[in-house]
Amino acid sequence: MEQGIAPDPGQGWMAEFQRGDDAAFERIVVHYGDRVLAFFRRCGADRSSAEDLAQEAFLRIARARDRYEPTARFTTWLYRILARIAANDGTRNRWRRATTIRQGRHDDDPQPGIPELAAPHAADPAAIALVDDLRARVRAAVAELPESQRIALVLNRFEGASYDDVAAALDLSIPAVKSLLHRARENLKQRLLPFLQQEVLDGL
Repeated sequence: MEQGIAPDPGQGWMAEFQRGDDAAFERIVVHYGDRVLAFFRRCGADRSSAEDLAQEAFLRIARARDRYEPTARFTTWLYRILARIAANDGTRNRWRRATTIRQGRHDDDPQPGIPELAAPHAADPAAIALVDDLRARVRAAVAELPESQRIALVLNRFEGASYDDVAAALDLSIPAVKSLLHRARENLKQRLLPFLQQEVLDGL
């Protein structure tokens, strides 16, 4: 194993699953389940939708039992499955409805992967409300990114996927991935900067 690369036991479990060991598939679900669910939550799905999409991802893994070939790390193959599901038009529309900011309402279930903001002192409800509102705006900004930008950003920034992995997941070249990530970050800045500037002005 290369130095600095985290263990990726999925390949071995998939091989066991191909040999008829159904318990190996259960180990895949247990080991990668939270990660898969978090991916869809980070892309903007509400918890119910993310659970449905995670189930779909594992069904695809199970159906690929006879076709799977360990030509790359298991996570690289997994990212490809997740990216294809995330790019589905129906899924995109459902996520955007789920991430619409409603006046006076916030998601009580924090969305994994959204940049953490310093928690204000518990005795300062105004500061808590401000941070909650900013988190909601960040979630909405990520959800409103074009599909390929959002998926690339989530894979690279929050999943820790390399440029190579993102390129494999999206069928792109590495230069194209770098360009995509640059545009994603610039789009986020453009969406969030006016709000952040106003907050600074309000505090003067």
